[in-house]
Amino acid sequence: MAITSDNDTRQTTTLVVTVRVPNGADGDLTTNAERRLSRADGILAVTVEALQELQPGLSATEATVRVTVETGEARTTQSVEDTLAGQTGVEVTD
Repeated sequence: MAITSDNDTRQTTTLVVTVRVPNGADGDLTTNAERRLSRADGILAVTVEALQELQPGLSATEATVRVTVETGEARTTQSVEDTLAGQTGVEVTD
């Protein structure tokens, strides 16, 4: 007999972050921002909900976006912010 559990501990957190996306990167800004943010440890998925500001630069564009972050376990908002802020080219602005 298989044992199943419905104790899903996934959690979503909504934040505003600024992501540095290199010019000439494959795909669009949204896809690249989601890809960069989802690399952080413990982050299962990232969805860009809204684009709030763009700051074009010589080598990269800084995109300020509102994102929904899905984690594998219950975490505080501060913990998720710290995890994302630890990524190169990411600043939590919320």
